[in-house]
Amino acid sequence: MTETSDARSREAVMALVREVEQEAPGGAESLYMAAMLADAPLPYDFALSVEGTMHNPALVNPAAAFFAATAIMTPLIDRGLVFADPDAQVFTLPPDVREILRAGMDRQQAAEWAGRAVYALNLSLPDAEPQSLPVVEWLLPHVLACRDLAADLGVNTAAANRVLHQAGFTLYYGQRHKEAAGLLEAAMAVDVALKGGHHPDIAADLEGLATVYQAGGNLARAEATFSACLDLQREILTENNPSMVPVLHGLAMVRQARGDLAGAESALNECLAVLRASGEERHPAAASCLHNLALLMDALDRPEEGLRLALESLGMTVDLYGEHHPEAAAGHNLAGLLFERLGKGPEAEAHFRKSLSIRSRTFGEDHPETAQALCNLALFLDGRGAGEEAFDCFERGFAAYEAALGPDHPYMESALDNLVAFLERTASSDSPLRERAEARLRLIVEKAGR
Repeated sequence: MTETSDARSREAVMALVREVEQEAPGGAESLYMAAMLADAPLPYDFALSVEGTMHNPALVNPAAAFFAATAIMTPLIDRGLVFADPDAQVFTLPPDVREILRAGMDRQQAAEWAGRAVYALNLSLPDAEPQSLPVVEWLLPHVLACRDLAADLGVNTAAANRVLHQAGFTLYYGQRHKEAAGLLEAAMAVDVALKGGHHPDIAADLEGLATVYQAGGNLARAEATFSACLDLQREILTENNPSMVPVLHGLAMVRQARGDLAGAESALNECLAVLRASGEERHPAAASCLHNLALLMDALDRPEEGLRLALESLGMTVDLYGEHHPEAAAGHNLAGLLFERLGKGPEAEAHFRKSLSIRSRTFGEDHPETAQALCNLALFLDGRGAGEEAFDCFERGFAAYEAALGPDHPYMESALDNLVAFLERTASSDSPLRERAEARLRLIVEKAGR
C-alpha cells in the first residue's frame, strides 16, 4: 500500500483535493463519501458508485469497470490521499485526510455527503443470502457507520434502509442473531422516518424482526413484536388478510415455547380462520398450522383432537406434495405418536414405518431425519416387546445421528440416553439379547473414556 509519512497541514491536504477535483472529479467525490464511513477498507467499486456512474452501460463490462476505477483512484494514490492495494482493489483514507475533510463540513454538508456515501455503500452490498456473509462481514464497519449516520445526521433514505436490512438478514442467516436484530431495529427506524408508523412495510419490518428475536431465543421480545405486527396489520389491512397468517403462526410458536399453551391455541385457531375466510384452506400454510395445532393438543393432553388434526394435516400434505414428500414423513411420524398414545399399536406402527420409508428414500440412511425416524420406531418396538428389531433400529439411528452430526451435537445426547436406557434394561433381563446389549454397553463406556 502507498503510505504518507509526514503530518500535513489542512491547507496542504485541501490543495491536493482541489487538484483532484480538476483532474478526476469522481475521485474527489469518492474521497468525501469515504470520509463519512468507517476507518476500514472499501472496494474500488465504491469509487464508481458516485451518483449516476453505476448506470453507465460501459460498466456492465468488468474490464471497463476495472479501468474506470483505476482512472479514478490513481490521482488519489499519487497524491497520498488514499492508502491503496491495487491487487486487492481496496483503499482506505489516511487519518489526516479523513479528519480534515470531516472537520471542514458543516452539518448540512456532512448530511449530504453521508447520504451519498450510503447510496454508494448500498450499491456495493449484496442481497441477503447465506453466501453473502463474507462480503457483509468485510463491509460491516461501514454498515455500522450507516446505522450511526441515519441516527446522528438523519440519513433516512431508501439506500440506508436497504443497507441495514440486507446486512441484518445476512447476519441472521449466519446465526448472528443479536447483531442482526440491532441492524433490523435501525432499519425499521429508517422506514418509520420515511413512511410513518402505519405503513404495510412497517408491518413487514416487525414480522422480520420478531422472527430474528425468536431465532435468537429472545422469546419475550419476539412475542411483543409479533403482537405489535398483528395489531398494526389489523389496523391497516383488509379483514382476514393472508399476510396475517405467518405472523399468527409465529406468535403461536413463541407463545407455546413460553408455556402459554392457551395463547398458542388461540393464535393457531385464528390462523386457520383467516386461511378459511380468504379461501386458502388447502394452502401449505393450513397444513402446517393443523400439524402444529395437533402437536399443541398433545401437549394439552387432548390426544383425540390432536389425532384428528394430525390426520387432516397429513391428508392435505399428501394432496399438496405427494405421498413421498418429507412433509408427509413428518405427518406420519406425528400420527404414529398420537396413535401410540391412544393405545392403537397397529396404526401407530404403520405410520412410524411409513415415515421411516419416506425419509430413508428421500434423505438416505446417514441423515438426521432418517435417524429420528429410526429412533422413534425403535422406541415403539421396544414398548411392544419387539426387542431384536428395536435393537437394530436403535443402532442404525444412533449411527446415522453420529455420522451426520458428529459426537458432540445436542441431538446425540438424547439419542445416546435412549440407547443406553434400552441397553441397560436389556442387559439386566433374561432376554436372548442380553450378551449383545452388554457388549454394546462396554463399547460405549470405552469410547467415553478415551
